[in-house]
Amino acid sequence: MQNSSVWIKSGDTTRIGDSLLDWIIAGDRVKIRVRRVGENVLTPPPVAPGTGAGEKALPRVQTRPQRPGRTRRRLAVGLFFLLLILASVFLLTAQRFEVDVQPEPDTMAVSGFPPVVQIGDTFLALAGTYTLQTEKEGYNPLSEQIVVENGGDKKITFNLEKLPGRVNIVSRPVDAAAVFVDDALLGETPLSGVEIAAGRHLLRVEKERYLPLKQPLEVTGAGVLQSVVVNLQPGWGTVIIRSDPVGAIVSRDDKVLGETPLTIEFMAGKVFLRLNKEKFSPAELELTVVAGQELEPDLVKFVPAPATVILRSNPAGAMVSVGLTFAGTTPITLELPSGVEQNIHLQLAGYEAVTLKQNFQPGSEQEISRTLLPVYGTILLSTDPVDATLLIDGKPHGPATGHLRLTTREHRLTVRAKGFEDAIKTVVPKKGVSRQVEIRLRKKGQPAAAVSSQPVKKDKKMIRLGPASVRMGAARREPGRRANEQERTVQLSRPFQLAIAPVTNGEFRRFKPSHRSGSVGSRTLDGEKQPVVNVSWEDAARYCNWLSREQGLPEFYKKQGETMVVVSPVNMGYRLPTEAEWALAARIAGRQERARYPWPGKFPPRVLAGNFGDESARTLLPVVIRGYNDGFALTSPVVSFPKNPGGFFDLGGNVSQWCHDWYTPYAGIGEQKAGVDTMGPGSGTHHVVRGSSWRDATITSLRLSYRGYSKVAKNDIGFRVARYVQ
Repeated sequence: MQNSSVWIKSGDTTRIGDSLLDWIIAGDRVKIRVRRVGENVLTPPPVAPGTGAGEKALPRVQTRPQRPGRTRRRLAVGLFFLLLILASVFLLTAQRFEVDVQPEPDTMAVSGFPPVVQIGDTFLALAGTYTLQTEKEGYNPLSEQIVVENGGDKKITFNLEKLPGRVNIVSRPVDAAAVFVDDALLGETPLSGVEIAAGRHLLRVEKERYLPLKQPLEVTGAGVLQSVVVNLQPGWGTVIIRSDPVGAIVSRDDKVLGETPLTIEFMAGKVFLRLNKEKFSPAELELTVVAGQELEPDLVKFVPAPATVILRSNPAGAMVSVGLTFAGTTPITLELPSGVEQNIHLQLAGYEAVTLKQNFQPGSEQEISRTLLPVYGTILLSTDPVDATLLIDGKPHGPATGHLRLTTREHRLTVRAKGFEDAIKTVVPKKGVSRQVEIRLRKKGQPAAAVSSQPVKKDKKMIRLGPASVRMGAARREPGRRANEQERTVQLSRPFQLAIAPVTNGEFRRFKPSHRSGSVGSRTLDGEKQPVVNVSWEDAARYCNWLSREQGLPEFYKKQGETMVVVSPVNMGYRLPTEAEWALAARIAGRQERARYPWPGKFPPRVLAGNFGDESARTLLPVVIRGYNDGFALTSPVVSFPKNPGGFFDLGGNVSQWCHDWYTPYAGIGEQKAGVDTMGPGSGTHHVVRGSSWRDATITSLRLSYRGYSKVAKNDIGFRVARYVQ
């Protein structure tokens, strides 16, 4: 046994009774491991303490002389009990705590004063502040303050943060692409070893003329090197443009791109191009370019440039029609297609109509002037009293009785005599025809019934409309809308008159006494004041000609084969209304905005607004408007229901009505361009039918934009008449 005292060092072992204490000292930390005797055997150090190489001798302590052996034993025992006391005090006052670090570190130490004792995964320390330090490869070192307080066990948890990953980013087929990670710009490709935090990120790569690329990026972190290759896709498509003839200049936004044939690249999306060729009308292309694809639109066929024609007449004010389309009145400047013969009609009431047939050079400018020749008819006027005087169109003429040679237009005759009321009569002389007109004046104060005169035929009551711009069709999302209701605009530059009500059976039988409208079941459609039905479009056109003859107007239609066609040039005779004219009267006239139904508000009608498929017709029709009862199972007498804001009756309900136009679905883009005084297509199989009837009860057919068509007579189709007024 050694009799001298030594300092305890890390790695020393001491024995107390049957227990062995292993001492581990690291900095301010002291760790004691307790074992039972027999677990290991104490062996003296190979070199006596204080005599090993490099060790300094312990300082001498001056003591009073005594026996060396006894003194050493007393010091060892005293030191042992002191340590035991200190250990006991520490164990009694120390606080127990655990430290959980994820992932498990390579090294972990808790330092501070008094020193911390570690027993397994548990630490013992007096109340105070300590420093936890850990290290693990691939993670940031951790250094955190730990506060140990009195009051029971405590578990402290920490998570180590991975070191950033190192990422190489390359773009193909081009470099210098901007790289963004989570919307933060990192630089341009190629990027080498750029540090990115571990975890999931959004990688975005952008390069001019290429499609933006987005993809997830999973960074391993911990300093691991990763490589990412992104393949950029072209953001443009190739367009091949050809024209007939070639050599057209292609431009976009007024920037010239080249001449046809032209192969050019455009970024994906909508592209609008304009093609110009001298002496030809410009052409436009609207293309949808798809990235990475080649597009070759149809060959652009140029149309010769229109000719500019300045047209004058003497006298001025003649109506000008090109083909069947009204263009305006003289003097007028026209743009006419070149390279094909044009039929230009000049018409002025009371003058010979003039037709010009001429072929114009592309892009040319020309002035044409024509003198119109008057056309006369004869009115044989007799008056009572015979000494009355006459004013023609407000100008004094002389004696009222005699032969009047007047131009074949509408004239206003005013007959007056002293002591008599003035008499006014409107006449329209016919070319080469003498017409007898008798006028008898009424003495002042004499009742009107006492005067007898030649019967005067009255025009059917009509309302004047136009000029106007008519927006046809319905919006795409309108409930009930059909595919043939594309929106388009028609300009009505020529004023016209439209009958306030459909033609009745009684009126039609003046033209064709044998006509019968028929019946449905036991109910009749043939009442005198009911609208005429079961008439074909041709029958309606023939009635218009008859009515024109009755009132001294030119016939608007002529027979051609099995049908009726328009007389050229168009005149002021009675005719069927065009579809645009019908829409103006039904939806726009007298209103602030286009109407959707014949009644205000939504479907179904909440007020008595017309004769539709109602409860009274439930036994006759498969579908009726639930809860609506207009009192007429079939047609009602005209003007039985309130007029619309424009002053017209039965434009919605009672009978559907023939229009002048041939039917077309108007599905093409070109057909939706604005037209002027259009009378529809030049030919077809069916004619347009507009307006709902006593049979209609659905949200589709009751809308004022609904477009029907037919080529045969039906028991719910009638018509009303129209005519131009100048």
